[in-house]
Amino acid sequence: MNYITLALVTGLVAGLLDMIPMFTKGVSFRWCLAALCTYLFAAIIVFYGDVPYLPWWADGSAVALMITIPAMLCSAGKGNRYAPVMFMNAVILGFLISVSKHFLG
Repeated sequence: MNYITLALVTGLVAGLLDMIPMFTKGVSFRWCLAALCTYLFAAIIVFYGDVPYLPWWADGSAVALMITIPAMLCSAGKGNRYAPVMFMNAVILGFLISVSKHFLG
């Protein structure tokens, strides 16, 4: 498996891990597709970029947070209870993307 394929598969797996709870909660397909694209693009950026002054295990979390924070702000409103969940998903799935890059790439 070459490097771009590993990046795409890692992003798809992370996006699908984020989509499974969203489907069970009844979230619209548009939000699920946005989450899938977010982690797909985050994985490509993590695999082909390097965030300076961060250790290898923090690169994925930082990139995923940078991509997810605008979505959290757009979805913020009165009674938004999904922002902490989106934050934790970005940290955990970003860490898993970094682990995949470090050990498989």
